[in-house]
Parts: sequence; structure tokens; C-alpha cells
Amino acid sequence: MSGEAKTKDPAIVRRPGGRSARVRAAVYAAVLEELVETGYSRMTIESVAARADVHKTTVYRRWENIDALLTEAIRDSASTPVVPEDTGSLRGDLIAYASELVAVLSGRAGRIIAAALSSDAASVEGVQEIKAMIFETRLPLSTRIVARGIERGEVPEGTDAHEVIDFLTAPLYFRLIVSGGPLDERLARTTGAATAAAVEAGAFRGDDRQADPDRPR
Repeated sequence: MSGEAKTKDPAIVRRPGGRSARVRAAVYAAVLEELVETGYSRMTIESVAARADVHKTTVYRRWENIDALLTEAIRDSASTPVVPEDTGSLRGDLIAYASELVAVLSGRAGRIIAAALSSDAASVEGVQEIKAMIFETRLPLSTRIVARGIERGEVPEGTDAHEVIDFLTAPLYFRLIVSGGPLDERLARTTGAATAAAVEAGAFRGDDRQADPDRPR
């Protein structure tokens, strides 16, 4: 047998997916369930392995500690952004975006976000980086709503798109993390309509902060 043929040994060639992918998915699911149900401070590699029904050495081989595992699992779960729908109007776009975000936050993703941001997990360096990454990657998508509104003539020139999205989404995250109030379609409609009215009235236009590139977003 030639040397070339020997390199095709299936035991050596790493397959995409397969058992490794199944184990990774099971461990990701387990660590996120542990975070939501038992809390960050009580999580261990051993408890995650037991929940995932894998041996703890399997987990230790892939992740050096619980923080590394949690960070990777949260990054994986947060990889799909909410893409704003073009409804043809500013009010419709804002309500549609709020509705999509409500649907996400009221499900599994919302429970993970709440657990990650309202516990000791929020202090984990990797989790902090993911939080920044989520907002940095999703903000340009959501601010398209304002850009479209300007093109239609509905939104005043000079409107700060970041402020608009902050105003739109803050009530949703407040209910998710602070008050525990219902995340429902009524909230999405009310918040979207109120934001549209404020935008059209020029509430987010001409602020000195708009000219400061270093101000927090």
C-alpha cells in the first residue's frame, strides 16, 4: 500500500460534525442550562458533564476551565442577529424590530442573557467581550431603520441612530433583567410607536453628544 493511501486512515482524518459536534452541542446546552437553573457560582465542569451525559475528562480535554466553556457556549448561542424588516415606514420598522427582539428575549436566548448579565458570570472577561461583540455587530444592522427613515423623509437629518435604538430596546431589556414584566407584543407595539413619535418630533437630533466619537454607545 502506498504512503499516500495510508494518509486516508479514517481514524486520523478529522470529520466535520460527527460525534465531536454532538458532544460539543450537548456540552454547550448543558452549561447554559446550568447557568440558568443553578447559577454561575455553583457551576462546575463536573456538573456540566453530568448534565450533558459525557465523562468529565471529555470536557476537560476541550476546555481548560468553566469560564472558557461558558464563554464559548454563549458566543455560539448569540451568533444569529435580529435583522430589521423593511415594512415601508419608520413606525412599522421599529415595531417589527421590537417584535422580533421580544420573540428572541422571551425564549431561551433571553433566559441565557438574563442569567449571564445578572449574576457573577457578568464579570467573566470572555462574557464581557461577547456582550460588546453582540452590540457592536448588531447595532449597524438595527440602525438601518433610521437610515431608511431618512431616505423616505420620515426622519430628520442629523438624527442619532444609536440613541434611537437605545430608546427602543431599553424597555425590553429592563423587563428582561430588572422588573420581570411581560415581554409581549403589546410592549413591542407601544415601544415601537413611542420611539417613532419621538424620532419624528426630532428628539434625537442635534445633540452635542452626536459629534463626540468617543462617547459610550
